[in-house]
Amino acid sequence: MASYFKQLSDDMEKVAQVVSEGYQFMMGETSGIGNGNDENPSGDNMFEGIDGLDDQEESFGSPLMGMADSVMSDIMSTQVGPQTTKEHIQAFTAAITWKEPFIQSLLAFHVLIIIAAVYLCRKGKGIYIRMGFMVFVGIIVRLAEYLNSLGNQRWREFATQNYFDKGGIFMGIMVCAPLLVVVLVMLIVMVREASNLLGDVTQMKQKAKNKQQDKKEGKEQNQSKKRDERKRRKKD
Repeated sequence: MASYFKQLSDDMEKVAQVVSEGYQFMMGETSGIGNGNDENPSGDNMFEGIDGLDDQEESFGSPLMGMADSVMSDIMSTQVGPQTTKEHIQAFTAAITWKEPFIQSLLAFHVLIIIAAVYLCRKGKGIYIRMGFMVFVGIIVRLAEYLNSLGNQRWREFATQNYFDKGGIFMGIMVCAPLLVVVLVMLIVMVREASNLLGDVTQMKQKAKNKQQDKKEGKEQNQSKKRDERKRRKKD
């Protein structure tokens, strides 16, 4: 982004130089015409000189305007902003001073959030702790607009430049987006664990049902054996 503004300033200097050269050229031709009229002081020649001056001013004005138009068209054709997603990302990263304490503190905050999320997503952690952590992250995202306006007012106290524009692009990309990704991953992990628990409960129910079925079959087999023994005893 800095190179973009530098190139724009260079092009504007070129335009100013072309306009000044054209103005000097036109003024030099006008003075030359005046000197020619002093050598011929007759009235007819004077009027002819004036008419020639008007004609030459018109003839000089048209090429000068054409030169200015061509230079401006060249500038507008070369000054093209970022077009692709890669160019937008490069322009955004180039505009940020990554070594300043504010940006490094913000990155450290996101690292801590990710570590805490990974720790809470491990098995054995309570659902209420996870929900509390997600609510905390949601509150930060909800206060992003207020934090952006506050940073716009006091950015000189902690940053080298004003990152907090009215559109909230910096807050959206550097603050809200990573936090929302963390919350989304935690939700996916929780849904996966819930589906696994549901599968385990289904398997447990199926095992309990199979045990009951086996017990029932075992009782029926025992009863049938007892009947057979009684019939044998009666025959004996």
